[in-house]
Amino acid sequence: MKEIINFFKHKTVLLNLVAAFGGLFLIFILTFLSLRVYTRHGEALTVPEFAGLSINEVTRQADQKQLHCVIIDSTYVKGQMPGTVLSQNPSAGTKVKINRSIFLTINAINPQKISMPNVVGVSVRQAEAILQSSGLKIGLRKYIPDVAKDYVLHQQVHGKDIFPGTKIIKGSDVELIMGLGLGEENISTPDIKKLTKFEAQDILSNNYLNIGALTYDNSVETLQDSLKAVVWKQVPEYGTSLKTGSSIDIWLSVSKITDTQDSLNKNE
Repeated sequence: MKEIINFFKHKTVLLNLVAAFGGLFLIFILTFLSLRVYTRHGEALTVPEFAGLSINEVTRQADQKQLHCVIIDSTYVKGQMPGTVLSQNPSAGTKVKINRSIFLTINAINPQKISMPNVVGVSVRQAEAILQSSGLKIGLRKYIPDVAKDYVLHQQVHGKDIFPGTKIIKGSDVELIMGLGLGEENISTPDIKKLTKFEAQDILSNNYLNIGALTYDNSVETLQDSLKAVVWKQVPEYGTSLKTGSSIDIWLSVSKITDTQDSLNKNE
C-alpha cells in the first residue's frame, strides 16, 4: 500500500495524470461547443412580413434575422408606394433556417407601359384571354343592344375608347362594351343628318341604336376634317322602324357643309 502511495506521489506520474484529466476536460468542452454550433445551425427562424416595406427597411430586418433578400421581379400596382414590397416567397410566418434567401416582388418606380391590343370584334372569352396575356385586367363590362351578342363593340379606359397600339400602363383595367342582342322593342330612326359623328352617336345611343358602317368622302383629308365633318346620308332613313340594338350606316363630309350653306345663301 505504501508503495502505491509513493508511486502516485512521484512528480512524473502526477504530471501525466493532470495532463490526462486536462485532455479529457478539453475534449468535453470542444464537444459541447460543437453541439451548440450544430444546434444553432439547424435553428428555425420565423420569416417577418416584408409586404409594404421599403427596400432599406427590408434589408435592415433581414440582417437582424440573418436572412438574405433577393428581388426577382417588379410590377406596377396603382395606389402602392413605388419601390415597396408587393409579395414575398416564403410568406410571412414561415419557418426557415439561418441565411435562407427570401424572394421579393416590388412595386416598380416607373410604371411599365405596353401597347393596347385590339379586342374589338372578338368574343368575350377571346377578349379576356388577349387582355390577360398582355398584362391587362378586365374592368367593367357593359352590355348594350346590338346584333353582335356577346361580342366586344368598344374597348375603353376611364370611359373613353382606346385605340390599338396606344401606350397603356401594364395592369390597367380595360372596360368592355359588348352586344346584348336585338331587343323586342321597335323604335323610329332619328334624324342625324347635319350632325357630327359624336353628336350622331349620342343621339343613337339615347335611342338604343348604334353606328354601323362609317364612310368619309374625299373632302375629309385630315383629323381636323373628320372632327368637323357632318352626316349627309344615313341608312336606314329617318323615320324607319327598327329593333333596339340595330345599326345605322352613316356617310360624312366636310364639303357637304359648304354646299348646304351656299344653297341657303343663294335662297336668301
